[in-house]
Amino acid sequence: METKKTYTLNSGSISDAFQKIIDWFQENKVSVTSKTGKEYIKLPFIIAFIVAILVPFALVIGIILALAFDINITFERISKKEKSVHDHKRC
Repeated sequence: METKKTYTLNSGSISDAFQKIIDWFQENKVSVTSKTGKEYIKLPFIIAFIVAILVPFALVIGIILALAFDINITFERISKKEKSVHDHKRC
């Protein structure tokens, strides 16, 4: 049996895609901690991404320092999706 999938691009689907990307960037954080749990840096992912793009050698130095000094680099996702409860009453 053959399945056909159709994708339509319009202003609504494009803006939804951009909104999902923005939400994903906002929901993710990067933190740098020691093995003992001391937190050195906690940044929104978008800031860490911009720094990595603008100053790529800082990213390389950060990775080398993390390996040398046994530091954890953690990516956290904080979901802000709300659960909605719909109460349907019949009259």
